[in-house]
Amino acid sequence: MAVAGLLFWIRVAPGPGIRRVLLIPATTQAADPALDQGLETLLSDHLEVLAGAAVIHLPSVPSGPELDRLPEGTLLMTFKGRREGDRLALATTWTTRERLKLREPWVSDDPDPLFPAEAFARWVDHWPFSRRFPGRKALVPRDPAHAWELLRILSITEDSEATRNLAASRALAEAEPGCAPAWAALGDHLYRSLWVDPEAAGSGLNARMDQAFARALELIPGYPRATYLRALMLTDIGDQRRALQSLIPAARRRPDVPDLYLGFAYAGRTAGLLEGAKRALARRQRILGTLADPSPWSAETTYLYLGDTAAFEQDLERARATRLDASLLFYQGHLALLKGQRDRALAFMKEGSGFQGGPIPFQDLCRAYQALLEGRVRDGLAGLRQVDQVRGQLRIPDGEWTFKEAEAYALLGDANRAVDCATRAFVQGFSCARWYENAPFLAAVRAHPRWPTLHRNIQERQALLEADFPPSAFTP
Repeated sequence: MAVAGLLFWIRVAPGPGIRRVLLIPATTQAADPALDQGLETLLSDHLEVLAGAAVIHLPSVPSGPELDRLPEGTLLMTFKGRREGDRLALATTWTTRERLKLREPWVSDDPDPLFPAEAFARWVDHWPFSRRFPGRKALVPRDPAHAWELLRILSITEDSEATRNLAASRALAEAEPGCAPAWAALGDHLYRSLWVDPEAAGSGLNARMDQAFARALELIPGYPRATYLRALMLTDIGDQRRALQSLIPAARRRPDVPDLYLGFAYAGRTAGLLEGAKRALARRQRILGTLADPSPWSAETTYLYLGDTAAFEQDLERARATRLDASLLFYQGHLALLKGQRDRALAFMKEGSGFQGGPIPFQDLCRAYQALLEGRVRDGLAGLRQVDQVRGQLRIPDGEWTFKEAEAYALLGDANRAVDCATRAFVQGFSCARWYENAPFLAAVRAHPRWPTLHRNIQERQALLEADFPPSAFTP
């Protein structure tokens, strides 16, 4: 950059007070969606790891009332990547809410193409705010070909495609053992593959998945994306204790990264630590302000378990405005049925049953509820038993999901299978005592002779976790 340009950059730089970065792809006719997706993930990693920033992903630049509602300390950054051979042309522009309101120009940086590691290093060196943490050398492969492969792999967000790319993800991590995002990508792809094709993923997956995330965290302590994904995985296999133990130091190190608090909420609600989970969600809301978006992974059932159906319904509506899948349709149908709105519930369950793209387990649940609401009890029970056989092969059991299966069995009139599933949900780690005690659809389980023993076990486990993780632990 010329001296005059550098002086201009310094003069307009917003300084170290930046806490939030809105990351926005620059729209062009020649845009490569896969490159943009991979770049966005790796740029976000840099911002979270090195600056501890709250990164918010938006499709376009806010304007009008949206701009007025942006909190102070917000920087807007657009990016555009272009491949030329093995080199990357990484163009960025930035501004702040205050500069936009004053109609001041965006600050642009459009360097010549460089090898990817050099392009990212140059980008970081020209940030308009300070770096607070180490780790930049572990963020990009040194080999240009491996760097492009990393961007391709980071662009994969669909579960079945992740399964098809497991060998490539593994090969990249082994070829670049010092690259933390490569190990995080391998862990992510192993995690996704377990939901759709556990046989293709191979044996010993829980350990291999944990090792991949652990390696990423060895290279970059507190690496937010790896910490978050690992916490989700640990919660799914019923180890909320380790999930919370990994989240606490990461959040102490980088307290403004919002996804960490989604990890807290998931581990907390499934362990019955509802006040802590609620506190984590409130912290995330304060960080993001009006830009807060729903979890990209699942409905926020913390509100449901606390009995706040209005907040739960609002979260579902906001989530549906940004994405639609069978899990959201199931929860909307589930909530409608809780309210006694059977026709509305049936409409949601029908839509979820045939929704293309899954998630498959929630499609199965929708079919069981559809059969219930249409009076086809035998069909509903037969479908649930078939689900049991498939889920018995999974290596990530997900006790919270198994609890929903228990509710479906109870509504369909099979109390014995309902209590079997409720017990299995507890063994798999779901121990939210308040929801076991109050879930309306689980009444048949609470009337079962095996309930007192199950209830006592749930209460004992929750008490142990409450002693170790008080609500204050969820916002360290």
